[in-house]
Amino acid sequence: MRLVNFVLILILFAMAAIQAAEPIRLTTDGHVKRDPVFLNPQGTELLYAVLEKPNQLRLMKLSLVDRTSTPLHPMETRTEFEPTVSADGRYLAFVQNRGNLSLAIVIQDLIDNQTSEVPPGGGFSGPRSPCFAPDNTRLLFSYPEEGRQQIYAVDLKGKNRQTLIDSEGVNNWPHFTSNGQQFAFSSSRDDDYEIYVARSDGSNPRRLTESPKQDIRPRFSPDGSRIAFTSNRDGNYEIYVMQSDGRNIVRVTNHPELDDYAAWYPNGKHLIVLSERNGAFDFYQIDQP
Repeated sequence: MRLVNFVLILILFAMAAIQAAEPIRLTTDGHVKRDPVFLNPQGTELLYAVLEKPNQLRLMKLSLVDRTSTPLHPMETRTEFEPTVSADGRYLAFVQNRGNLSLAIVIQDLIDNQTSEVPPGGGFSGPRSPCFAPDNTRLLFSYPEEGRQQIYAVDLKGKNRQTLIDSEGVNNWPHFTSNGQQFAFSSSRDDDYEIYVARSDGSNPRRLTESPKQDIRPRFSPDGSRIAFTSNRDGNYEIYVMQSDGRNIVRVTNHPELDDYAAWYPNGKHLIVLSERNGAFDFYQIDQP
């Protein structure tokens, strides 16, 4: 009898562990979404872009307390997407469409209520994928120029542009470690997108992944020990996590539909992931050991 009870306890523990590992659905509207980022260091509000109309992406705030979503800029009629928030929650930046695919980055000081920008470039182009340095001294972004796409840095007034990453192909999606000593990015310099890291000044870029398909959108964990990223290396877009040196790649999602846009909770214990399920697009919380 004691053995039977012990076996039952083990089964219950195993069932509880499986249940705890199930993703938690955070939104239920099913609309196309992208670019999740936490709006505050407490991890209680999520900022993201939703395809509200066929020709407009709108920034939305999701309360993770009561699961309600509200527009960040209710009166805005232009497309806004790719938001990023500084580590202390003071600064917000996002890409804004100024018309005819002319893009600018808007930089907002949420305390002093001041706004700056990185203006659109010539033609149908503009800066993309903004990312704040942890010490709030710089904003990184990707910009296409002269047949390739590089990573640049400006101050928080959008001035003093410096080139950090310059190579053939496309360099995109920069993301800093919390200590600011290095940043990750994805590059197509070797014919397909792979994950790289470089020092904070752009020197010593090192390749971390090697797969025949795309490895994109790297995101450092809050403690800098791991990187989450999107890859279609197994034939479908899924979320993977690896150590910050590229070792021990683990597949986090496993579904025939799309999984993309991973974002770490501030506590590093969970990931926010955009998942397509039965044709509906919603955010899910996935526990991380």
